Amino acid sequence: MKTLSLVIALFFLINPASAVEFPAIEGWNPAGETMTFGPDTLWEHINGAAETFLQYGFQELKTAELSKDGVTVAVAIYEMGSPLNAFGIYRTELPEDAATIKIGGQSLISAPYQALLVKNRFYVKVDVYDGEIDDAGGRSMLKAIAAALPGGDGLPKVFAELPANGQIPGSQRFTREAFLGVRELKNCISAEYEAGAGATVQYFVMLPPEGSTIDAVWQSLTEKWKAVPHQPEPVLAKTVPYRGLVGVIRSGKNIFGVSDSENEEALLQSLNQFSAAP
Repeated sequence: MKTLSLVIALFFLINPASAVEFPAIEGWNPAGETMTFGPDTLWEHINGAAETFLQYGFQELKTAELSKDGVTVAVAIYEMGSPLNAFGIYRTELPEDAATIKIGGQSLISAPYQALLVKNRFYVKVDVYDGEIDDAGGRSMLKAIAAALPGGDGLPKVFAELPANGQIPGSQRFTREAFLGVRELKNCISAEYEAGAGATVQYFVMLPPEGSTIDAVWQSLTEKWKAVPHQPEPVLAKTVPYRGLVGVIRSGKNIFGVSDSENEEALLQSLNQFSAAP
């Protein structure tokens, strides 16, 4: 009897998919196998994309097939450890200039075959395998999925650190590594802003990596970026290909930045709103 119990225990340890509990989605019925994947097995499900998910703090993936009214979908729920990590990986997979909607934290419907959702620490991908979804059906489905997941709606609270005035809705991002393609810009939240005459600029805030401090991040930047002379507060700048002049300023507990500036004067004018100097 002890041997049988040991075999059963080992079976569930080696095959965690058999023990997965997938959240009940109102109106949708199970239509196939439920599976789970961890950091060591994620590649079995998404192969080449696993590295990016791990970079954003991936913890667990649960997948299931669901059906309703002749439509069958595969739902993948990625638990990313924090709302900011979940939002970050969601944004990496969002098509450019996508028209997002306010369901959960944020969502996208790519009718007739796919929908994306981020809520709290969860990122959800829905792929249609049989039938099609339209906009109304997609919204209904996403609302049901969002309701089944714990946590509050809306974007991560840290995005309140970005200026609200002129912010382009749906343009928010979180980038863990190489923001703007610059190696030293890590853990950056950002958004696009109207700059007049059809132009835009991008503001960002650097967050300290785990185990580090803003002081250490700023010191590292001072060693690699050029200091703009004759400023009441230190301003650092760097020319980035395709993004123009990029600059950062230290204000309080944050490092604020702006990209897409045509020249130093425009850069300083954009950064002025973050200055603590009188």
